[in-house]
Amino acid sequence: MDAFLPALPLLVLITALVLKRGAVVSSLLGSAAVLAVIWLDRRYALDFAAALSTDLPVVLILTLSVALVIVPGQILNALLQASGTLAAIGARIESLRLSRVKMASILILGVAPMLESLTGFGVSLFFTVPVLVRLFSLKKALLLSLLSMNIMPWGTLALATSVGAQLSGAPLRELAVMSSWTSFAVFPALGLLIFVICREKNSRSTPDLLYPLLAGGVLSCCLVFYNAFATPELAGVCAGFTTAALALLAEILRRGPGLLAAPAAGAGETRSAQPLWRLLAPYLALIALIGLSRITAVNDALQRLFSLESGGVQLFVFTSPGVFIFLTVLLMRAWSAAYRGHPGVFLGGVKRAAYPVAGIMLFVVFAQLHRASGLFEDLAARLVALSASEITFAAPLLGMLSGYATGSNVGGNALFMALQSDAGRHFEHALVFAALQNSASGHAVFLSLPIILLTLSIAAAGSGDADRSRVHACQTWLIRRALLCAPLIYAALVIPFHLLIR
Repeated sequence: MDAFLPALPLLVLITALVLKRGAVVSSLLGSAAVLAVIWLDRRYALDFAAALSTDLPVVLILTLSVALVIVPGQILNALLQASGTLAAIGARIESLRLSRVKMASILILGVAPMLESLTGFGVSLFFTVPVLVRLFSLKKALLLSLLSMNIMPWGTLALATSVGAQLSGAPLRELAVMSSWTSFAVFPALGLLIFVICREKNSRSTPDLLYPLLAGGVLSCCLVFYNAFATPELAGVCAGFTTAALALLAEILRRGPGLLAAPAAGAGETRSAQPLWRLLAPYLALIALIGLSRITAVNDALQRLFSLESGGVQLFVFTSPGVFIFLTVLLMRAWSAAYRGHPGVFLGGVKRAAYPVAGIMLFVVFAQLHRASGLFEDLAARLVALSASEITFAAPLLGMLSGYATGSNVGGNALFMALQSDAGRHFEHALVFAALQNSASGHAVFLSLPIILLTLSIAAAGSGDADRSRVHACQTWLIRRALLCAPLIYAALVIPFHLLIR
């Protein structure tokens, strides 16, 4: 019983999530379980006055930092969808007429990471699912769409990494750089999975295998470079863009510059016939604005405008990536008529952001209650009691479990980041353990039921009645195939983690 009680709230939370009770209900049940354990066992106690004065401000600051990014990100995505920009970019990609392996590699290891890094929370699926369904058989398209959700530590302009840095006490850049190392083997592993899924009977095995492996390696190297020498918030965007651009450049050198020529516009397809730079203008504007804000003098001035701090957690409101996402929305509406006339995108974006923001806030509440009651310390003591060889396998599994259970890299970090970083201090590798949690949680999100159901719903939305039933019939198959991919991702996390802590 002594060993069971500290873990009971976590078991309640994870069980509720697996049973699809949702983030809000599951977090409330987990928090209720914390209070029940305190009532059952007098070893644990909660000072409500201290919680209100110390922990509540931390919850509010972390929630605000999340909301400042998610709400504008959802508005930007709604505007890009309503204006036809995402559909036009998808049409341009389809017009390249590349082999299936090359197309999947560029989409999953280039375009999707760029889009997910800008918006986050599965929003890039609204672009990748329709494109992949047009290029592949339904089952292959659905599985490839799930694999595209693996940039999560840098998704939503590195929101999960930013929250993880605050929860672990690690500097943002140091955590981002170390996360790029703990994630390094994941993207070549994704390349291997792309090859296995896309392989055709008459394909040339060696070139088709090398292409996605190389693309995954390029993405990993770009993440290390941009996290170290640029800004972590833009690392995923720039790494995805660079990977896709290098792949296209290689094809241009092989086939000539006509590869990128705009296709002839059919009825209702004037957006896809526009120059590529106009279609990419929102992304280029956002990159420029965030890059400008990271200049030392500009960044210092913005930080002085308004900030919030409590319990070691700090938020500089005017340096939040969300501010620049919203500025990008305003600039695009002022610059081009294509982005005007969509008044519903603002209210729609706020509505879509409300549930994930509420869910993440309640995850943080649960984590703070768990820590303040003393239950957290008991769990941490059991984790650090493991040997070095045991922790090599246990820590990545714990991180993946948090991402799988919550369906969110931010939620996973809110759940286990403090626990992992405390265990890391015992093994004298606090930064590596924090980075591992950040990576493992993010790379397991594609396995979660919320992401699988979102993928299926997007695929069904663009289908007729007969095809819609066929899409939903794929649910069990898709869950099983995703779980078959998990051991490779787990191995790709264990290997660099072992090398970093040995």
